[in-house]
Amino acid sequence: MLLRSLALQFASVLAAGLIAWQQAGLADALSVLYGAFAALINTGLLMWRFKQGERDYHCDADRHLKSFYRSSLERYAVVGAWLAIGFGVLNLAGLPLLLGFVIGQLAWVLAALLFR
Repeated sequence: MLLRSLALQFASVLAAGLIAWQQAGLADALSVLYGAFAALINTGLLMWRFKQGERDYHCDADRHLKSFYRSSLERYAVVGAWLAIGFGVLNLAGLPLLLGFVIGQLAWVLAALLFR
């Protein structure tokens, strides 16, 4: 299920990039793809933690909660830093970058619902 969801998310991201390239040009398409890659990074980190949880099975609720908090903070920090680099250092177009991120996140949510 997870790999199919990731594949659908990746296909949606590529489609959004191609549509942006056709409609707005290469610069905006790269901004869309950069933002969408932030959503893919988020998904990758989520899947990595999920796989770690399958290997390290335990019944300690406090440990589960700490792991959940840590995973959430890691994903926010990594994705936030990625987006900050895109906005600040690379000076990419803001609206297409955010649109790409939103498209990537929505694709993940829809894929998770479809393949449940």
